[in-house]
Amino acid sequence: MRDYIPKFVHLHCCLCVFTVLQLTLMLSMLEIRIQIDQSPQLQRPLTRVYLVGKLSELACSPLLSGFAMGAMHYGYGLIYLRTKGRLGGFFSRLRMAGLSVWQQCSPVMLLPWCMNVVQGLCSFPTHLWDCLAKEPCLEADHFLLFAVLAFLFWNNLLILAVTCFVVAVKLNLRMLGARHMRSANHELRAYAQAVNELLGFEMIVVPV
Repeated sequence: MRDYIPKFVHLHCCLCVFTVLQLTLMLSMLEIRIQIDQSPQLQRPLTRVYLVGKLSELACSPLLSGFAMGAMHYGYGLIYLRTKGRLGGFFSRLRMAGLSVWQQCSPVMLLPWCMNVVQGLCSFPTHLWDCLAKEPCLEADHFLLFAVLAFLFWNNLLILAVTCFVVAVKLNLRMLGARHMRSANHELRAYAQAVNELLGFEMIVVPV
């Protein structure tokens, strides 16, 4: 089992990254709400905890995670298009254009995911502060317990979100750097140029 998990992650790296991005995004969209029930029938105020989320936003969340995955795919995956057949020239130009746009704009693909995660993470501290300021929360049953548990959940989610962002940025920078040939070895430069000629576009940037 110990060997199976690392092997699975290595073989399905993109799936694992997408799963973690999606899980982080969906958890951040679920808003934790703490309410104090002060019904006359109750001797003491009662603490109630709700998880509030919009189904429409949760349903659209895979699009944002998939959009973020575009930052970690060369040319948004267009370089894998086959150029054989009548439309070979068109597909070749499309691959070259996709790679050029990815080179310049790939970090922007992370912005929608980041904005939604940050918005979700910022809602809980604001709500908890308002709850502490307006309600007789300290007199409510189990308020401190629920507040601490909710804070721990939010704190772990914050760590997960920061980790996902750092991993995504590192993968993007690694792929951006892998395109550039820094070696002065003439054989490697000739090999890179041969690869570019075979593909039909400049996959590896060879300095003059």
